[in-house]
Amino acid sequence: FARTDDFTLEVSGDKFEPGVRIVVEGRDLTTRFTSPQQLSGTVPASMIANPGVRQVIVKSPNGILYSNILSLNVSAPPTPNYSYVGIFGTRRYTDTAILQDKNNREILNVQRGDVLGGRFRLTSISEKELVFVDTNLKIKHTIPFSTDRDRAIGPQVRPTPKVEAEDDEP
Repeated sequence: FARTDDFTLEVSGDKFEPGVRIVVEGRDLTTRFTSPQQLSGTVPASMIANPGVRQVIVKSPNGILYSNILSLNVSAPPTPNYSYVGIFGTRRYTDTAILQDKNNREILNVQRGDVLGGRFRLTSISEKELVFVDTNLKIKHTIPFSTDRDRAIGPQVRPTPKVEAEDDEP
């Protein structure tokens, strides 16, 4: 996933020799020769900071020997699917954030340390934003306070029907 840490890329093939390099997007990785069928290299976090496709190739230092080009797909990380719609604050700093689930419009009250969706731990509550950390990927996500007034929190407002007379009986 994009925005994660460095990781080890292992390449399998045949007829690898010491000195060949794994190249990602034109940048040589520090490559470890394991065997004529196995290489590994560390892909730095900076190369996967954003989602997208990266080209990977194995080649000799002189460029005479090279592999087919393969694709490394870097996906966007999962994000919390909530709107930050309110806050309750206390003198003892036990703030409660009010969230609305974008999927089912359910209203949730959460505090620091709570985990939403089994994945996102709330680490900070302020009047401007909430900060979550993905418990699996260790990625920080920020949700700004929602100022969108057309997003109703409660039941939808319906116009009151016009009444002909005070007495509804015929």
